[in-house]
Amino acid sequence: QFWVTRRVKRYPPMLMMALGSAFYVVGFSMYGFVTVYFLFVTAVVVITIGDMIVMPVSQALAANFAPPDMRGRYMAIFGLSWAIPSTVGPGAAGYILDNYNPDLLWFIGGAICALSVLAYYALHLRLGTQSQFAPVQQEAEPLGATTD
Repeated sequence: QFWVTRRVKRYPPMLMMALGSAFYVVGFSMYGFVTVYFLFVTAVVVITIGDMIVMPVSQALAANFAPPDMRGRYMAIFGLSWAIPSTVGPGAAGYILDNYNPDLLWFIGGAICALSVLAYYALHLRLGTQSQFAPVQQEAEPLGATTD
């Protein structure tokens, strides 16, 4: 993940969130289509790549939205924004699995992620020029340093 984080910080964060969410679209939707073990493993890999992009960028975005004296509060709300779906999601997923086609769960997840891609792109168009959402500038490497 460190390797991915070092690379994605050079690009606009909202576009990176859209990219990571696009990986989620593909990975979660694959669960509804595939029937071969290898493709399930591939879906997990695709989702993991999306996660390695989304998680560090989203945490940085939450901190960048906050005024310096309120970063703790913003990060707490950011954490809560993950806790609420983690609470409601299993019950909603169970209801869908019990009462509808189980593949529908994955198609709904993919569709929600697709909406997220569009929303992040819209945020990029609206907020992308603000300094707190600018990509991290490349720092000069010390002599003899490697960038693995």
